[in-house]
Amino acid sequence: MGSFLGHVVPGTFFFLFSLWWLYNVLYRYFYSKRFRPKSYRNTTTFPCPCNQNAAIEAILKIVSACFGILGEFCTGFDNGKWTHWGNAQHITMFFFFGLNGVVDLCTHRKWDMPPKLDYVTAALAYAVEGFLFYYHLHGRSHMDIMVHMFLVYTIGACMISTLAEMMQPTNVLPALCRTFFTFLQGTWFYQVGFILYPPIGEKWDQDDHTQMMIVTLIFTWHMAAAFATMFGMGTLIWLRVQNLPGSTSMYQMVDTNEPQTPEKCYKNGHTPYDKSTSSINQILDSESEDV
Repeated sequence: MGSFLGHVVPGTFFFLFSLWWLYNVLYRYFYSKRFRPKSYRNTTTFPCPCNQNAAIEAILKIVSACFGILGEFCTGFDNGKWTHWGNAQHITMFFFFGLNGVVDLCTHRKWDMPPKLDYVTAALAYAVEGFLFYYHLHGRSHMDIMVHMFLVYTIGACMISTLAEMMQPTNVLPALCRTFFTFLQGTWFYQVGFILYPPIGEKWDQDDHTQMMIVTLIFTWHMAAAFATMFGMGTLIWLRVQNLPGSTSMYQMVDTNEPQTPEKCYKNGHTPYDKSTSSINQILDSESEDV
């Protein structure tokens, strides 16, 4: 990770996943508010629209973690000897996010798993990441320590939000907080890369007090950008949901804990569907059993 590209890659991972979560959380919430009041429930992952039986999100986590581990391992040797122990820390971080992906995959497949294990492993991955970053800064410059400590604070907020979401499965705010801080973590990874390893332009003076004050200001701008992005996407998703027809077969495919039968569907004026194709229904049914 000690390069510009080494910060761009994890930043892209967190940035894209946060956008995916944001869209699905807001769409599920607004859909529930309009069509099935008080039926909203949080989940750590979301089904792919093109194939709801495929655990795309879990597979992407596993594949991304494997590529990260392989990249850090291949660059950790010098003259045939392992010398870059920072790479070992990064490998450990990738491992725990990959572990979370494996648990997500098992949960999606409806294997017998302890309740809320997907949330626990997600929070554990954030906790390990923050812990290793916190003790990753010995001997660094003041600015280097500052930008990474901002990252540690953000990671800690991700962990707390994940645990809060686990404990409040029907409250959308913890899910939005998890999305917000994951988005912030992704964009700040980019910013750290530009500050410490600028691909163009002059390097920052990492011991200059004025420039360190500018860094703190930039961090708050990232927070404002994350909030503006969430507000803008929320507005667009709300408009989309409001423009949906009043009667739709998707009633039974979003945020419902109640098993639906063809008789109930016809009675309510909806089109019956095969429950086995509704991954959201399956996830939410399992969540309701745990509460």
